[in-house]
Amino acid sequence: MESSQQPHAIGRRITVNTVVRRHQIEATRTRSLWEDESELHSAELVERFSDTVRAAIPDARLTWAMSWGALTDDSSRYRDVRTAVRRAAEAHGDDIAFVPGGFFANLYGSREDVSRDIADAADLIAQEFGRDPRSLVAGFLSAHNIADARGRGMRTVQGNIWSQFDIDLQDGDGSIAYPYYPSSSHFLVPGRGDQRIDAVQLDGWTVDLVAARTAGMSSDYNSRLGLGPIETLHRLPRADALRELNATSEAHLNDSNVERNGLGWLTVNYEISEVARGLETDPSMLDAWGGWLGGLRDRWPDLRMPTIAEFGDEWRTRHPDNERLAYLLQQSGSGVQASRLGETVTWFMTVGFRLGVVSDADGIRVFDYTAYDGDAVEPSGLGDRRWSLLGEINQKRTRPQDEPVPLRRFLAAHPEVDAALDAGYGQSVELAALREEA
Repeated sequence: MESSQQPHAIGRRITVNTVVRRHQIEATRTRSLWEDESELHSAELVERFSDTVRAAIPDARLTWAMSWGALTDDSSRYRDVRTAVRRAAEAHGDDIAFVPGGFFANLYGSREDVSRDIADAADLIAQEFGRDPRSLVAGFLSAHNIADARGRGMRTVQGNIWSQFDIDLQDGDGSIAYPYYPSSSHFLVPGRGDQRIDAVQLDGWTVDLVAARTAGMSSDYNSRLGLGPIETLHRLPRADALRELNATSEAHLNDSNVERNGLGWLTVNYEISEVARGLETDPSMLDAWGGWLGGLRDRWPDLRMPTIAEFGDEWRTRHPDNERLAYLLQQSGSGVQASRLGETVTWFMTVGFRLGVVSDADGIRVFDYTAYDGDAVEPSGLGDRRWSLLGEINQKRTRPQDEPVPLRRFLAAHPEVDAALDAGYGQSVELAALREEA
């Protein structure tokens, strides 16, 4: 693996997005689901959130994602909210983006409708804020719509939520977790050649790699456990929440991960309405979240918080395509919920496949192998929540074939993967240790 001193290295980064919306799920311009969240939004809360971030990381830049309702509501409340967002952006260099469909745009709108919403919202942002959007915060987004957004100048798209399965309204497990260019055939596949969409695809929330092996959530576990405030600070005892936040941060910002990948990256979305709900539950909630952020900068003074557009551009200057991608991510259980102590997960993520390996009391086993050389096709109709790309073995263990396989047996049956690991990770101490233990 190349060291962090070589030209492709970026270093430590965290990206923070927030969403300003009118309804909890703005499925289309005219159809909204769940709660009307107007009363949870105010200019004062926008300013408080902004101030909390800068108090923790003074040079931080945020990405503000505005829903269609938040952009078009002409009430004094939302006029004031937009003014507060504009002031923050002008003062700190923040970006203002659009969030289509409440993170699930393709469930409710045709690709043509979604592209039209993105284009029209871009015009509204330019008129209201005096700048064209450079990025898009979309939760899940089809390849067709990512390509159209790129055509409108949005070169970075938060367009997948890594490992999501049986949570919220749409599934999207199957991608790699760090940045990549998506394929025109499927947004979860790294694109190659003329199928590569020239837009940097980003994950939405950094999750705990150990807990992510579960599917969905219950009172005992949450597959989205990690950096998300509503999965940690809002739901767990404070000590457990901070232990999980710090453990997941450590997994990505530690020296070994930065050296392996040339990048240690955290990302999180904290919607303004969820900030309000957290404060209703505990008036110290936002301060606790800001304390976690500040602790990251204290421990790693080189940590920077760019907008997702800036981060995408930084990554693109070092990666003109996906061909050199060889991410290696590793995390050990924190002991919180399904992040089980004694379990270590290692992911190998390349342009050709992702391979997940777990080391625990039962040995060294492959729990996920998803090859990217097939003919993956996205769902074409409305209302289909199953957008995941389930490979030969999938980490969620929802099919009989997903039972983990001993690493030695798996590599013997897949010599092409064994060779690819040697080519991409031959100098990796992590790979050598796994092979020796197996």
